[in-house]
Amino acid sequence: MRCFSAVLVGVFALASAATGTSATPSGVSGRVSLSLQATTPKGQSSLAGAATFARRGSFVRIELQSLSLTKTNSVLSAIPPGGYVVVYDTATMVYTIWSPSRRTFYTGGRKPPTAATTPAPVPTAAPSAPPGNSIWSVLAGVKDLRGFALSLSLSPDKTPIDGHPTTNFDFTFTRQVKAQDPVDVSGRATFADDLDGVPLLFVVNATNGPTATLRADLRVSLSDVSRRSAPQSYFAPPSGYTRVSSIFDVIVIPGLPSGSSTSP
Repeated sequence: MRCFSAVLVGVFALASAATGTSATPSGVSGRVSLSLQATTPKGQSSLAGAATFARRGSFVRIELQSLSLTKTNSVLSAIPPGGYVVVYDTATMVYTIWSPSRRTFYTGGRKPPTAATTPAPVPTAAPSAPPGNSIWSVLAGVKDLRGFALSLSLSPDKTPIDGHPTTNFDFTFTRQVKAQDPVDVSGRATFADDLDGVPLLFVVNATNGPTATLRADLRVSLSDVSRRSAPQSYFAPPSGYTRVSSIFDVIVIPGLPSGSSTSP
């Protein structure tokens, strides 16, 4: 799964946009709860998770403590004992993820070049056809669009959450491709005005299929939020952990063998 690293970076990039990049050592901490309900013609399934959140300066830390999947009256834990910890540096766009059960950590993301770095010369190559995953392949699919709409608006709703004044953004997205059912996504992102824009609530509702037979409802909320400064060591892997070259030496993806050589 080559896109896994990009997904992590994207999630924490969104978090950085909301939490800011204050250089002061003061920070914010809280607890995160996640729920996902999915409905398909085969039935319903749900995903529930719990985590802790902390921010100090440009660093954001998420400790995923539990993640369980419920399907057909059976409950399956999706993470090993001890869970995972992910730290994202909003200044460098670099993330680090480690596993207490494996005592390993992986670092990825975009690293800015240093002053001592000299770019290697690039040989001139003959023009070639655009690769399949380039922007050209995306643009080539425009001719098949039958519907597309995207909106983001500031809501007048300022209802407080847990005593925190809020700013809310509502968003919608619709896309329909030729001979396919439309995809409709709507939701709201809520930020705390008194905590430098820390996200308090993120709700997404998505439908697809004839008469919207496929549905997914995601809710991520932050609670017990306060200005609590965590030590700098809280944002680095514990002493004795081994750095690995593949993210799959840290995490376990259901259906993927442990230590898979798949590029992150």
